[in-house]
Amino acid sequence: MKISEAKQCIKELYLNTRSVICLISERGVGKTSAFQQCAKELGIGYIGLYAAALEGPDFMGLPDKDKEMGITRYLAPQFLPTVQAVKAGLYPKQGLLVLEEINRVPSDTTSVLYPLLLEKKINGHDLAKGWNIGVTMNPDTMNYMVNSLDDAMLDRFISIEVEANLEDYLEYTLQNNPNDEVLSFLQACPDMLLVVKKSAESTATTKSPTPRGWTKIQEVMNSCQLSHSLLSELISGIVGPQAAGAFYGFLDNRNLSIPSSDIILTNYAEVRPAINNLLVNGRLDILNYVIKKVITTFKLEQQHLVNMNAFIENLPEELQIMFFKYLATKRPEDFEKAAEYIESFSRISDRMIDFLSV
Repeated sequence: MKISEAKQCIKELYLNTRSVICLISERGVGKTSAFQQCAKELGIGYIGLYAAALEGPDFMGLPDKDKEMGITRYLAPQFLPTVQAVKAGLYPKQGLLVLEEINRVPSDTTSVLYPLLLEKKINGHDLAKGWNIGVTMNPDTMNYMVNSLDDAMLDRFISIEVEANLEDYLEYTLQNNPNDEVLSFLQACPDMLLVVKKSAESTATTKSPTPRGWTKIQEVMNSCQLSHSLLSELISGIVGPQAAGAFYGFLDNRNLSIPSSDIILTNYAEVRPAINNLLVNGRLDILNYVIKKVITTFKLEQQHLVNMNAFIENLPEELQIMFFKYLATKRPEDFEKAAEYIESFSRISDRMIDFLSV
């Protein structure tokens, strides 16, 4: 399942059930980010706990003698959104509590978590009613040092296996300071988004690329001023020498520039030759990326709309249709106002109506 599809499931399950949601994937695909994004989109709280760093007594709480009653009670740990913690204002009334890498938790701690996962309570303390639990885990393969969970534990989860998907990654990255060189490479070589090696091939010096690794590379390339040699060493250390070599080979042999979406939206005439060059060379992958950048960044102001119209008018009909499809999907609230300024919309509106009615 794609991350975008998993997010739909997470939000529906949170709103309508008390189920424990388990995301399973290879490293760096975005399990934690998916939960965080869902919490933000739902307008609820989020707590992420690396459960393997905690022990059973941490979850059970601190013992406290009640001399009058002649019993021992337990004080709930502060990191759990219990009824008392929410009442005291430590946490919002609603949220997601996510236990990271649940299959790295020692077996003695796992047994302590059974009532928390099944009944949303632990050692006499209840989670606040507005809080649901999620867990993440890597696959139980030789590539990961994980513990096999028994059927009794797995039965407490609704498990969702997620996979790396380039479209989801592009959509996420376009909202978070993208780097054109990295994203154009991934558009041209989508198989390099995630490479899963056999366990025998996995060592500290033979790393392979993941979506998380490419995000780190974008951050480095956008923020750090380094020589070519130092930057290439860093990139090799992030995604491995093979992926780094493929990336630099792509850049060295590329003779096409990627126009900035800012310039497209403020002075399209300046970058029209570059767009025409992409069209002549049949680089639909790069044009697809440029269209998505424009849709992500444009504002409903005349300068942007006029220049966006000039850009769209310059494209062949199939790319114009793709533009409107993406606009309708990603910015539906702005679709009508933006379409009024795009002259080509009236010519292809019948085909767009067919798309929107599906």
